[in-house]
Amino acid sequence: MDREAVERDQVVESVDYELMPVLKARTQSKRMFYGGFLFLPLMWAMNVWLFWPDFRSPRGDPIIKRYTKHSAIAFVVLTVAFLPWLLLYAIAGDRILSEKVYRALDAAALDLSKYGLGIIDP
Repeated sequence: MDREAVERDQVVESVDYELMPVLKARTQSKRMFYGGFLFLPLMWAMNVWLFWPDFRSPRGDPIIKRYTKHSAIAFVVLTVAFLPWLLLYAIAGDRILSEKVYRALDAAALDLSKYGLGIIDP
């Protein structure tokens, strides 16, 4: 048997016990990994969660394992970098930053009416 025929017959088990063809799983894992770079880092966490059984299995698909491992690393790095800044801004932003800087970074204070969004006074 050739390699492509064997890969077509293989299946990967996801975290919800769904069996999917290995080629479909590879494509999905790859798309979720690259999707994380499009300002959707939650896709990295979903990729790790979805393919966790295959990632932890010693017989897991090496391509899915690679994308899952890279997704896990990217999610941890982004979380370690972003979470402290988010907490600092949310908890003590106006005390640590100057009032002017804090108000400039406050998305809730944006006036979106000039773009036709938000509450528009009649």
